[in-house]
Amino acid sequence: RLLDWERRFDMICRNEPVDDMDRALAMYIQRNDDLELSPFVDMISGMKEDTVQNRTISNMAELDEYAYQVAGTVGLMLLPLLNANVEQSRDAAIALGKAIQLINILRDASPDVALGRVYLPQDMLKAEGVSTEDVLQLKSSPEYRKVVAAVADRAESLLMEAEMGKSTLPGVGPLFVQIIVELYREYLIKLEQIGYDNLNLSGERVKIKTIQKLMASFKAATKVLTQQ
Repeated sequence: RLLDWERRFDMICRNEPVDDMDRALAMYIQRNDDLELSPFVDMISGMKEDTVQNRTISNMAELDEYAYQVAGTVGLMLLPLLNANVEQSRDAAIALGKAIQLINILRDASPDVALGRVYLPQDMLKAEGVSTEDVLQLKSSPEYRKVVAAVADRAESLLMEAEMGKSTLPGVGPLFVQIIVELYREYLIKLEQIGYDNLNLSGERVKIKTIQKLMASFKAATKVLTQQ
């Protein structure tokens, strides 16, 4: 299927869409001269990596690159829709996408294990004496949780970068970004509250309550309004 998407995207770039959905994307690209094609290509590359059985990540640099490929690229694709200056907003958009992906990786550790996937950096796990097999067996040791905390810290630094760069967006863009930042920060708070133990036998992802989501949105709106 990914090969088919790749083929169709090549056709879109040649202005030869095969259906209405491809035609809409082709028009979107044509109407936005500052929209690069590389994010689309990079996203497909990242998705290809996930087709490998027993998926693992070597180090934080590789995890950062993967987060860019599957989520940072989305941020870049959305900038024209927000009428943003792509050059000015580029770094913040990538940071927000990467933060979302890292946090989702931490939230989805148990479901990913069920698929044979371990996205925490192998070198960091090894340095703490944790093997891939330990993770696949849902062994949540203090050493394992230390690695989870380190990745959570990286995600928070990316949220802060996105938060600082939100002012480059016009209109409701800053509010849009702040809501996402506050929402995903709540997931980091939840992870900290459970001692970064994101492995469970039920296979469920880490969740927050609806009231927390509502409060995050309220906090975001308050921050944006007070900064204006």
